[in-house]
Amino acid sequence: MKESLKTPLALAVLNLLNERPMHPYEMQQLMKERGHDFVIKLKGGSLYSTIERLIEGGMIHTVETTREGRRPERTVYALTEQGRDDLMLWMRELLARPLHEYPWFAAVLAFASALLPDDVRTLLGFRAAALEADVAAAESMLQAMERQGIPRLFGIEGEYALAMRRAELAWIRQTIEEIGSATLPWPQEVLAMHAERAQEEQS
Repeated sequence: MKESLKTPLALAVLNLLNERPMHPYEMQQLMKERGHDFVIKLKGGSLYSTIERLIEGGMIHTVETTREGRRPERTVYALTEQGRDDLMLWMRELLARPLHEYPWFAAVLAFASALLPDDVRTLLGFRAAALEADVAAAESMLQAMERQGIPRLFGIEGEYALAMRRAELAWIRQTIEEIGSATLPWPQEVLAMHAERAQEEQS
């Protein structure tokens, strides 16, 4: 399977079609119903462009195109044999080996000293508030899935995302506290640099 085809949305499409042939609208509805859109970016024409790339890559094919009344045509897609084989191999790789990902938050933390401690504390406080809202939304989503009788396995990615957000939130709260108590101090030379720049801006 080409690396250019390996996106989270492609993974979702292939797995949905591994259940049964379906059209894009049905895929979209199932992804929302199962909370996949909580961990996979789904917007605009991204689903259709992903489908087109998977067709070009020989992973899926058109089964039929139907029209009901004045509604737009609906094309049903299915996995090819190659698509199913490649999907199973890809799934095994993703589950067995951690990927080296480079998230923005970790990248900006590497340069936190570019800001003053109080600024970092304030900004992390904003992030904590946003994460608290995310945690509440994720908990609500999982509870709704349970009420609807959706098997827990279909929402396990939401459980993982919730666990990651809770862990990040706990880390951020601790870091805010440590910056405030100076147990995570800024080096004196860094503070001196900030003071010097502030004087230059005032003069």
